[in-house]
Amino acid sequence: MSRRKIAAAAPKLCAVAFAVASGIFAQAPTVSQNISAGQQPMAVAVNEATNKAYVVNHNSNTVTVIDGKTRSAIATIQTGSGPEGIAVNPVTNRVYVANATDSSITVIDGATDTVASTVRTGSYCQAVAVNSVTNKIYVANNFGHSVTVIDGATNAATTLRAGQGPRAIVVNPVTNKIYTVNYGSKDATEIDGATNATTSVPTGKHPWAIAVDSRANKTYVVNEDSASISILDGATGAMKNVGVGEIPFAVAVNPMTNKVYVLTYAGNTMVVIDGATGTVTRTLPLATHPSAIAVNPKSNHIYNASQGGGSVLVLDGKTNTITTTVKAGTIPYAMAVDASANQVYVANFSSDNATVIHGPVLH
Repeated sequence: MSRRKIAAAAPKLCAVAFAVASGIFAQAPTVSQNISAGQQPMAVAVNEATNKAYVVNHNSNTVTVIDGKTRSAIATIQTGSGPEGIAVNPVTNRVYVANATDSSITVIDGATDTVASTVRTGSYCQAVAVNSVTNKIYVANNFGHSVTVIDGATNAATTLRAGQGPRAIVVNPVTNKIYTVNYGSKDATEIDGATNATTSVPTGKHPWAIAVDSRANKTYVVNEDSASISILDGATGAMKNVGVGEIPFAVAVNPMTNKVYVLTYAGNTMVVIDGATGTVTRTLPLATHPSAIAVNPKSNHIYNASQGGGSVLVLDGKTNTITTTVKAGTIPYAMAVDASANQVYVANFSSDNATVIHGPVLH
């Protein structure tokens, strides 16, 4: 099944997640197990402070809560209709689920794993990001061409105008800037978190995914139909476009090594970019139809999910070689890494489960 066929069956979403870890994951045996979830798992987030993972089940309108210690599902939480995105505030232990179909955010109390509140957003909210420093939540409303800003303390909401069709959103907590990618208007919207002032930043055609390196103050936008990535320097406002290959669709960064990783769907490759120079240093062939990417900055490992193989490739970031391949479910669609427990959670879209890949606890 091609990525575009998947998109016809469900809303498009490529989750990009990364977590901080340390140790020697690649040198220890890795074990995986599948945990039943709801229908069409398509996003996942981790709260490392509580050792829990939250899996978004698009067609069931639920979130499955996984206890990382026992590696078992401990709760199922009802959300709004058509949930697609999820983000966690580890400071407040709140989880935010973007319900695209009914244009709302479900707020989950992580202490009780129950719904604490529901907040209305703009039309077809597709992605959500959290600034844990300011306790603000930012929601990209794809059909509403807007961003809803939620105060985490009061759940009061404000809506800001963005570009056409914002479909992904990230936060730079160091600069208190927020960035959306706007598929229809070929730009990114930069939001000043202090004032809510917005600025349009031109990108390539059909920007699809986004990642931020707060350490380097750079933001990386994947342009699906320009075969490129746009690099925004947050300090100077300068933009640089770098060619990466046909149909790029996912991006992740390692702020510790200043490396950027881009997946291309047409070429089945992972492109490595040096963040310091903004140049491509390596292009690596992958298994057929890569579907998601995650980076572990401190252990310097990259995880690539493969649609075609139903597996996750673990690569050594120093050598750019595959160290192991771990079996996942059918169409692994999104990943999140829990560094403290040394576990990777994979949401498998077509097998209605999540794969937990685990090794020894690292210190």
